[in-house]
Amino acid sequence: MKVRCLSDFFAELIGEALIELGVKVVVPVPPRYGKIKEIGWDQVDELCNILEHRFGFKILRVLERKSVFQQKKLSRDERLESISEAYALRPFKKLKKILKPFHDHFPSSVWLLDDVCTTGATLEACAMNLKKAGIEKVNAITLFGVD
Repeated sequence: MKVRCLSDFFAELIGEALIELGVKVVVPVPPRYGKIKEIGWDQVDELCNILEHRFGFKILRVLERKSVFQQKKLSRDERLESISEAYALRPFKKLKKILKPFHDHFPSSVWLLDDVCTTGATLEACAMNLKKAGIEKVNAITLFGVD
């Protein structure tokens, strides 16, 4: 569904939860290549923009999506097998610019934001990359969970 009118509603819910948890920095899970072209926008990025401007959260856009496969079209086993290579940190040159407001260092703690958690493989792959970069504590929040 391509309904953008719910962005404010969901951002408000997430923002309140993150404030209650004492969160300072949010890392969005990046979309699959071509998704924005297909539907015209990225719901996670839109939520992050609202969280940044309305609530004052720092948004750390340091991950990029390498895989072009739609995870929702894969079986659970296929997802788990393919996901480890699907995400990476952005190239060093871009990271330097992104990390300027953070005094050129990764923060010690961040929260990943994604729209849906099905197997947890995406969040695990993203967290692994963030921990390799030196982030000590990586938590996650999603809008929905699917069994």
